[in-house]
Amino acid sequence: MKIRKGKQLVRVRLEGKRFRVFEDALIDTGAAFTVIPPVIADFLELETDSAFPKAMLVTASGLIEAPVKTLEKLEVAGIEIESLPVVVHKIPDPAPIKALKLKF
Repeated sequence: MKIRKGKQLVRVRLEGKRFRVFEDALIDTGAAFTVIPPVIADFLELETDSAFPKAMLVTASGLIEAPVKTLEKLEVAGIEIESLPVVVHKIPDPAPIKALKLKF
């Protein structure tokens, strides 16, 4: 874990069906979802979550609808979570993975 600009970041491994990436993730204790940027979702070729295809997010710009996709696997600090629904949305911030939900 490291702190950058006053924010706690952890190194995570994100896996799609064919590819995986390692990124820094911001720990957000109040996050309802794990949020990843579209460029990573596209690279990992994530599929839309058929049970929950869209999520409503409250942002500084107002209420927006964002797609929900399924991450094959997320690994953080030796803990792996499989078939994790993630919201795909670009949020300006120094961490590529914007919000890492703590309760899975």
